[in-house]
Amino acid sequence: MHNRKPEGPVADAVREIIEPQGYRLVSFSSEMIRKRLHVHCVLHHPEGIVLDALASLHRALEPRLEVLLESRDLRVEFSSPGISRVLASFHEFAVFCGCRVQVLPREAPEWISGVIASADEAGCVIRTDEGRDETFSPEMITKARLTE
Repeated sequence: MHNRKPEGPVADAVREIIEPQGYRLVSFSSEMIRKRLHVHCVLHHPEGIVLDALASLHRALEPRLEVLLESRDLRVEFSSPGISRVLASFHEFAVFCGCRVQVLPREAPEWISGVIASADEAGCVIRTDEGRDETFSPEMITKARLTE
């Protein structure tokens, strides 16, 4: 599994606004569509996404991005990761620490289910449903997904 944490000045500006409110940046993209810059952020909050909070984040973030990107024609969108998200990058283990997950190890024939007990850039610990702590590095994981 690769480890592509959202980086760069735009991702840093997004984090600066969202993290004090308890949100984490899962993924980020930006692209020009019909001469308008679209910025899309997937956010996670351990207690769920609140629409009023997103509106407040949007009001704080949009002017900052307009200055940073030197663009007045900007569209900022937020979305949640969903309850059965396929983890696209290893950095997401740290974002979803405490959440239920299924992991398919590279050398194992079946999925391992449990809760993400801890995670950093080097590895993660999954507390399995059987009560064992299993440690994984990014190279050891074929696929992973959130579960309910």
